Amino acid sequence: MKKTIGLIPYAHLFENDDPHDDSYIFVNNYCVRIAKNGGVPIGILAVDGKISEEAILNCDSVIICGGNRIFPYHFQAVEYAIKNNKRLLGICLGMQVIHTYFVVEDEAKKRSFNGELIELYEIMKKEKYMFTLPVKHHWDVKLKRNKENEAKHNVKIIENTNLQRITSQNYINAATMHNYKINNPSERLKICAMANDGTIEAIEYGQNILGIQFHPEVDDELSEFFKWIVYEI
Repeated sequence: MKKTIGLIPYAHLFENDDPHDDSYIFVNNYCVRIAKNGGVPIGILAVDGKISEEAILNCDSVIICGGNRIFPYHFQAVEYAIKNNKRLLGICLGMQVIHTYFVVEDEAKKRSFNGELIELYEIMKKEKYMFTLPVKHHWDVKLKRNKENEAKHNVKIIENTNLQRITSQNYINAATMHNYKINNPSERLKICAMANDGTIEAIEYGQNILGIQFHPEVDDELSEFFKWIVYEI
């Protein structure tokens, strides 16, 4: 039986007074890469920014897709993967979600905070904690169909990491489409890839949690990431 891969979308919620503008968005490229590499993509829908346990329970692994804002369901996806020993691939915003989750969890222990982590995340934002910092020249080229290579840059894979095992390479060429980089990652996360300018391009936690700042879904060149998420490698 094929593995089911839960896709965690990006969303536009409560941004204006029109309820029909509240939406969850799934990008076709993620579905294409999952299917091409032997998996079945399943969209995970939330209700007012939260998912029920039943919605994600039967997923063999999870991908947190790119986007521009963290919602409660993002933290729920990370918790699900960790607690159930499932593989999780965070792409772009998805990597920032993983980073933020661990930073907030570390802070919860320091403060003896007993509420939900997403609540502490909102508190830390109000306190002006900088989970990410602006970065230049990581989205200079707009992605265009059949011209994906124009949006790519060089990424160095750090030795003796799970990422190196997955890719079997020391360097990869990957599409970059982000204006922010993670700041001060948790010591529990291992940095496993860097850009030439020092931007952290990938983080991992154990063998099952992987966050990448670049976009392997844009074409078939980095199919190993989707082979990994469907347990083919």
